[in-house]
Amino acid sequence: MDLLHVALPSTLLFRAQSDSPDAIVIVTEESFPAAWGNNSSLDEVFSDTPTVLLAGTLSAAITRSASRLRIRSVLPLVITTHQLVAAIAATVAGFAVTLPRPSSPAGDEINGIRPKLGNPAQLSPAEHLTAREVEVLRLVALGRGNKEVAAQLNLSEHTVKFHVSSVLAKLGARSRTEAVAIGILRGLVAI
Repeated sequence: MDLLHVALPSTLLFRAQSDSPDAIVIVTEESFPAAWGNNSSLDEVFSDTPTVLLAGTLSAAITRSASRLRIRSVLPLVITTHQLVAAIAATVAGFAVTLPRPSSPAGDEINGIRPKLGNPAQLSPAEHLTAREVEVLRLVALGRGNKEVAAQLNLSEHTVKFHVSSVLAKLGARSRTEAVAIGILRGLVAI
């Protein structure tokens, strides 16, 4: 892995186009580089290359700005190495990764559900769910029942029940709805 300290968007554009990286990680103590706001070339680079933004301060405005530039994942600057590696891998796999802000637990609620997130060091985008469990969770998020999930994934209903139970246990959820909410917060389910 090559690391490059880049101060200007033009340098990032040049390096991204000439080196064709697998992923881009932007680290900034600023909230978000203001000069990057309306740059269609950056938008194109970030569309083609999975990108993670680590920002000193996070807010909804920063997340929106990053999203407009097609930066898939936005995380706080202070995360564990495990979280960063998992976030990069998940972003390369096509997921959008965020972590809830511990200083604002009310902001992490979805429809009145506050997931038990535990120690931030234990959070990872995939939270050890298997690929099949993620598929099941995504179908549950679409409102599919066990029979529909079984039919769509060509599994037995018993196997689907097992996967749903496993997902609930791994995410610490008490219901399917809570599992979906946690999945959204952890970037496992797109909204």
